[in-house]
Amino acid sequence: MPRAERPAVGGGFGGEGRVLYAACALSQFLVAAGASVVTTMGPALREANGLRASWLPWAVLVYALALGLLALPLRLLIRRIRPLPVLILGLWLFVQSSVALTLVSGAPAFFAFRAVQGAGAAALTATAFALVLALDLDGQRSDRLLLAWSAVVVAGLGAGLVVGAVVGAEWRWALWANVPLTATAGVPLVRLLRSTRRRKGEVGARTGDGGGGLGVGQGDGAQDAAA
Repeated sequence: MPRAERPAVGGGFGGEGRVLYAACALSQFLVAAGASVVTTMGPALREANGLRASWLPWAVLVYALALGLLALPLRLLIRRIRPLPVLILGLWLFVQSSVALTLVSGAPAFFAFRAVQGAGAAALTATAFALVLALDLDGQRSDRLLLAWSAVVVAGLGAGLVVGAVVGAEWRWALWANVPLTATAGVPLVRLLRSTRRRKGEVGARTGDGGGGLGVGQGDGAQDAAA
């Protein structure tokens, strides 16, 4: 469907669109920071997990591979089901793996949970893109929204490098911080998706159309707009 003809399915969020965009942006800030933070954490992290300095780039690569390989399949899954289950899966995997990385020891376990963290990041990324690309914030151009999105990702990468270098021996706190920060991004998204689904269900019940769909719009037109 041509861009100019795409329906503004983000209108289903009403005045909550900006809150949703901010929560999605925060989730991607955390995803980007999670990719880079381990590279500068230093000897305390390496000693706790039996890692050589030359292995730290692999910790980034494992995360990035899981993110890159799973983001598209999860994006396609969102087009077939509602985004809420994928969002909840991403939040759970990202938080649980972040905590697990502070508790386990040994290189195999460390790399395994980095891969799980990347899988959670993939689910968060797929959900965030599906929601943001379906938004229509007072007619703002999508290229401006995506430019701001790119700036958030770059800021997240830089913040991860800085935090990793600063925490030193207290590197576990940098990973534990993912718990409240992910909740800050995830709770508004879950609540908005549930309230939107409930409103659409009420409308569908009155019109006889049913309350299913993507959660940001109904029908094929909505899925195209979120593609």
